[in-house]
Amino acid sequence: MVKKNKFKKILSNSWVKAFLIAVLIVWLTKTFLIELTIVRDQKMENTLFKGDVVIINKLCPGPRMPITLISLPFFGNQFPFTTTPSYLNWIELPYLRINIKNIQRNDIIAFNYPIENDPPIDKKTVLLKRCIGLPGDTINIHDKKIFVNNSLFPDKPTFKYRYRISSNEPLDSTFFNRYRIKEYYYIAKPNIYDVYISNVTADSIAKDSNVKKVQLLKILNMPKFTKIFPYSPNFSWSLDYFGTLIIPQKGKIVKLDAKNIYFYKDIIEKYEQNSFSIENDTNFIINGIITKQYQFKYNYYFVLDDNRDLPKDSRYWGFLPETHIIGKATIILFNLDSESNRSLKKIE
Repeated sequence: MVKKNKFKKILSNSWVKAFLIAVLIVWLTKTFLIELTIVRDQKMENTLFKGDVVIINKLCPGPRMPITLISLPFFGNQFPFTTTPSYLNWIELPYLRINIKNIQRNDIIAFNYPIENDPPIDKKTVLLKRCIGLPGDTINIHDKKIFVNNSLFPDKPTFKYRYRISSNEPLDSTFFNRYRIKEYYYIAKPNIYDVYISNVTADSIAKDSNVKKVQLLKILNMPKFTKIFPYSPNFSWSLDYFGTLIIPQKGKIVKLDAKNIYFYKDIIEKYEQNSFSIENDTNFIINGIITKQYQFKYNYYFVLDDNRDLPKDSRYWGFLPETHIIGKATIILFNLDSESNRSLKKIE
């Protein structure tokens, strides 16, 4: 009885009440409205830079309900300075979202990395990519040009590609700093370098008196040790020659065959959690029933990095399930690495 009275006395303290209310408000805001995430690589340059702190708007497409119930808020997925998870996956709720606003092509979206197997959906690594294709869209990449539903997807001047520079004299850091190039690779003699730059920067470098040639590199065939989606010998695709493929759409029915099953196996088995097996390359068994077709439960998307030739995007791991989407990246709050002119910058 004494302990109970002490507990009531603690809760009646105005400071404790204010703290608990503040924690509740922050949790509700993080869960249903906005979330902050930090850019940790160069894959979205020149739109997002390493160290950018980005505001994620969860009202687009709408807040996803928590999936992992037993979790310490505000700790990320691990306790600070440890590899110990800050959550327990004893109780996982099914996917549920309050749909408010549809994602559009060209939106930069935050999502949980689909191909990670161990963590619950909402505890997987957070990535940021540009949405290229919506559910039901047809995607084709030819000679680095992207076509969505047979229409050319517009490039932005900020997109980066891999170029090869040949120069008269060796190039040093002074040259690369002049064009704000942080990473460059010496390829071979005489004076050949590879860089990841925008088309605008490439045009400027081509005018440099010490430069003989600036060439956009294209990949016809991927190296044998590099696998890209859909991981099948039936498709000899590369980063620059990819597709054609149709993005799965909720409710749509697809006929399954020995060739296209490579596109849908992960969807059926992993993302939509059905039991799945194949007999004699032609008999598809889903939840114990032999079938030649499948109806999708969720919508899927196709996303690309803005640094197109240094990617970790749908060309490597396939379709992005709606279940993994967190929200739309809207504003750069500031940059942790002191990048200039990046505070309160709108993301486009």
